[in-house]
Amino acid sequence: MRKQPATPTPRKRASKSHSASYHHGDLRNALIVEGRRVLDEVGTHELSLRHVARSVGVSIAAPSRHFDGKEGLLAAIAADGFRELADERRSIDESTADPLIKVHRMMESYVGFAQREKGLFDLMVGPRILAKDAYEELNQAISSSFNLFASAVCDYARTKGWPVENLNHVVHAAWSVEHGLATLILAARVPRSDRVIDVQEMIQFSISLLLSGVAAGPAQLARIARQTQSGV
Repeated sequence: MRKQPATPTPRKRASKSHSASYHHGDLRNALIVEGRRVLDEVGTHELSLRHVARSVGVSIAAPSRHFDGKEGLLAAIAADGFRELADERRSIDESTADPLIKVHRMMESYVGFAQREKGLFDLMVGPRILAKDAYEELNQAISSSFNLFASAVCDYARTKGWPVENLNHVVHAAWSVEHGLATLILAARVPRSDRVIDVQEMIQFSISLLLSGVAAGPAQLARIARQTQSGV
């Protein structure tokens, strides 16, 4: 099993006290930081604007100047999470690693982020924010993270002869693997009690298996497709 490369250092959260952030005129950021802390403690359903405002030391009405209710605060927290993930992926993209190592690390970063930030990740990808399209900041943060990942997948796929018309399929297959791993782990669905396996080894194996399929190239995919369709 290949040795797991070092995971990029996560972006540090603001270290200022909430009152200091507010007194310096950064109430919006202070509310997001405190919202993330409360989210870690109680989850999305129990998080309230009233609680966050009191923790920051402002009036209950103060958050309304920055967010459209609780949903607006949750969208801002989710956007902050996607920007943090994008920061990790950008550092991978800007490294001198070859295309295989880059895409492997991109997928690892997604699963690792989910493991470290369980409550935040659930908010980011779950159904709690139904109208994601209504929040431009959130949409931009999602696109920034995903495009870094997709570019890495495409760069590697091109080295293995995948034509342009297949690249979106390759990207979605890779996305399915990283997201499937993350959600299964967070839902405590793996490992199964009757099929004991080390979770970190499973992550490495699954990502490597997907990338070995990409490495096999489009000709091998066509052969497999013919065999499965013909039943031979």
